[in-house]
Amino acid sequence: MAKVVSIEVGYSFIRICEMDYKAKTPRVYRFAMVPTPLNVIEDGYLKKSAGLRAAIKEALYRNKIKTKRVIFTVASSKIINREVMLPPVKPNMMESMIKANLNDYFPIDLSHHEISHVVLETFKDGDNAGKSRVLLVAAEKTLIASYEALAASCGLVLVDLDYVGNSIYQAVKKEASKTATMILKIEESQTIITVVKDNNMMLQRSVNYGIDEAIHEVAASSAFDVIEDKDAWELIKKQNCIKVTLDGDTEIIEPDLQQDDDMEIAQARINVTRTLAPLINSVSRVVDFYNSRNPEHIQQAYIMGMGGDMGNLSRLLTNELGISTKVFRKLEGIVWHPGVGDGDLFNYVACIGASMASVSFINSEKQQKQQKEVNNNSLAVLLGVFFVVASGALAANGYTAYEEAREEQKRLQGLESTYIPAEQIYQKYTSMSALYDNILMGHLMTNRPNDNILNFIGELEEKLPTEVTVVDFSSDDNQATLLMQVSNKDTAAGVIQTLRSFSSIQYVSVNSLQEMEEELERNINITDRETEEEAEEEGAVVEETAGEIAEEDTEYRHYVEFSVLCTYYPNGYLPDQESGSRSTDQFLQETGTQQSEGEVE
Repeated sequence: MAKVVSIEVGYSFIRICEMDYKAKTPRVYRFAMVPTPLNVIEDGYLKKSAGLRAAIKEALYRNKIKTKRVIFTVASSKIINREVMLPPVKPNMMESMIKANLNDYFPIDLSHHEISHVVLETFKDGDNAGKSRVLLVAAEKTLIASYEALAASCGLVLVDLDYVGNSIYQAVKKEASKTATMILKIEESQTIITVVKDNNMMLQRSVNYGIDEAIHEVAASSAFDVIEDKDAWELIKKQNCIKVTLDGDTEIIEPDLQQDDDMEIAQARINVTRTLAPLINSVSRVVDFYNSRNPEHIQQAYIMGMGGDMGNLSRLLTNELGISTKVFRKLEGIVWHPGVGDGDLFNYVACIGASMASVSFINSEKQQKQQKEVNNNSLAVLLGVFFVVASGALAANGYTAYEEAREEQKRLQGLESTYIPAEQIYQKYTSMSALYDNILMGHLMTNRPNDNILNFIGELEEKLPTEVTVVDFSSDDNQATLLMQVSNKDTAAGVIQTLRSFSSIQYVSVNSLQEMEEELERNINITDRETEEEAEEEGAVVEETAGEIAEEDTEYRHYVEFSVLCTYYPNGYLPDQESGSRSTDQFLQETGTQQSEGEVE
């Protein structure tokens, strides 16, 4: 089932409903009511306002309403309506007949108006059998264009525009039984009076009185602890600020449930009630007019709109009109989506009725174009939506773009001010990080390569074989020179390979390697001599014998002696150490001391 967003823009509140479109049993999925920005609407005409656009978009976003098809229902004294009787004609020919006789119905120039109609009743028998009672409605194209521009600026597709009087009728016509019922949509400065019977609209009038004077009186009275109108309205919704009669002569049908112990409060309530006298008198005249022309008089009445929130208003109307009056709280044929409740139904009747069957001020050509774009899932917002008055539309579009840019600028400026503290923290972090790197670099510059000499000596003690003799060890700032002796070349090669595996030095080079031979000295001990005399006597013989033995048994030690040059890592850092956020290899590259593969070998 296709959904639609139905919106009524009032002087004080914007009412929004998301529901099924033109369904026999429509379902309301979401609804919202938000305050209307000041000075954005005048007698139904919308002024160019970025605040109004922002209010609607914010309400849609907060209430998770994502439907893009929109219907507006409009209340304006500039919308002309007239009831006519048309002869029997097929429904598809009715529009052509109306256009052909417009000059007879409206004796004014309608070249700048859009014309629509609503069939109120089709007679089945009697003298008027086959004829139809039709309500003709004419709205200025500039009025329609202002709503088209608002829809486009909100990113919505305008599918229809309805008249509030018809919206009310479409919503409540099924509520009317054979008893004539009066529906009062009471707003700030206007009240629409609709009389329905047998599903037909019998009468509809609009009077220029509402409850705004009562709100002003509450705000102005010292008895009530409020100053501004908006606070006065909130008080009126919570507290009975009016009496149930205009004066003491009225017969009381519904008694006042509130007793005033304070005389100041009692007088203040009387003053507020008197501000409603013009409204009650106007409604009373409409009731008298209807009753004088119909044998069956109005038996019951319902209040909707802002008047439904005003405590004691239904009792006041009951007593003054002599007609049982209640707040409109139930609507047959409407299903409320589980979880959203039914809200204050009296606030959303016009929105609901507009989505059921509107008068359709948008001509058929525009509707077909818009429907085609919706069916194709076009994401492009309709700019202008076929403006009737091109100059006004272009101006509205340009102004809307300008206001959007200004609002975006304000939003970005707000974000900038929000992120300034974070930027300051980031700048502090950056400066501290740079300071840390500088300090680390300074510390590295104080290191010397031979800082690793202790690590190097420790590795020598741990890893050199025991048969290796270190003959000489010397070290300068960058490297150490070792002179070592081993038994053979294989051992020498193993020692050199072991040195190259040391983690405390960068690379190892061999300066010299040679095989050496060394004569071993032999000591001859003379023992087992009984006396020194015998030794002396035999001295000559012993010396001769020792000479012969030496010549025959002389021994030599063969060994390999080699010298190696061990170069330390620069600045005393080892490969597995990290300096801040840089590795040793990075540091070597930065300082230009990275060794080549050839040097390592």
